[in-house]
Amino acid sequence: MKRTLLALCFGSLLATALAQPRITFDEKEHDFGTFEEETGRVTHIFKFVNSGNEPLVVTNVRTTCGCTASQYTREPVAPNDSGVIKVTYNPKGRPGRFSKPVYVTTNASTDRETLRITGVVIGSKSRRAANPYRIGDLSLRSLHMPLFDVPKGHLKTGQLFVRNEGKSDLIPIFKQVPSHITVEMIPAILHPDEEGIIKISYDPDAIDDWGFRRDEFNLGFESDTESTFNTITVSANLLDDFGSWTAEERQQAGHATLSTEVVDFGIIKGNKPQKQTLTITNNGESKLTIHKVTNENRPLQVKLKRHTINPGKSAELTVEVDPSLARTNLLNCRVMLITDDPNRPSVPIRVLGSFE
Repeated sequence: MKRTLLALCFGSLLATALAQPRITFDEKEHDFGTFEEETGRVTHIFKFVNSGNEPLVVTNVRTTCGCTASQYTREPVAPNDSGVIKVTYNPKGRPGRFSKPVYVTTNASTDRETLRITGVVIGSKSRRAANPYRIGDLSLRSLHMPLFDVPKGHLKTGQLFVRNEGKSDLIPIFKQVPSHITVEMIPAILHPDEEGIIKISYDPDAIDDWGFRRDEFNLGFESDTESTFNTITVSANLLDDFGSWTAEERQQAGHATLSTEVVDFGIIKGNKPQKQTLTITNNGESKLTIHKVTNENRPLQVKLKRHTINPGKSAELTVEVDPSLARTNLLNCRVMLITDDPNRPSVPIRVLGSFE
């Protein structure tokens, strides 16, 4: 009797285990091929059959980005009946190769099914025209990456947008990159008409410098010789970080006051160098440090007697102009003081004049 009951129970459990829905797809991947961005949305319908012996219910279909949308059969699908999962891809603003997974969850098992759509989008004409610079088959939005103010203690990043305009894969490589700069190509391999970014990371603590500076590195490709590489410029203004300072800390810091912020030489006759002097006074409560006096003007020489100024004290800054080095008749330039004054970390000084 016990054996009979056990057999009946086992048989019932086995029947229950075998009675379940099962989803079977005609295909799990679809390649849209190559099409233009102006084509607009493209759609593919994945068909499936319930190859089990219980009703099949699609409980969820999830895409991985806003560029992909889905619709699917929501009613229970009887055994041997079919249903569909409709997947639509929007190529607007997304030139290049794509590969998007679509995750399907059903009551058939605890495991989800994965569908995938792929293709290559040819960017719109207006988008292609947005990159005016070329290095071989690589078009670039710019050859210069301005990072503007870069506070010490913080890594700052920027991006240069690029596109492969050729008919074969490109592998950009970088040479002579300064030690305080890291350059990465994303993605590492650019397929035809695919867009990417050159990610530039700048570490201001890895270089002993302050104020405005320009750095360069070379961009080329694996097959290029050294002479065919081109220059990319990175500019940054290196300053102290005052972002977390309190109002009290700012008040107690050193503060720079200049006797004048405009040095006017007037009419300069002949080729004899001329000098003018201005005074920098520390009106703050702590020591003031002048990290650097930046000057990129060929006719000018700038000399600072002291880079550290105690509270209530002053230092002289001498500006000398050499007319023999001038390339134009007009002197109109700027010298920058880089300080640890939280209110004025960059202090501009205008230098004016004309040559006869």
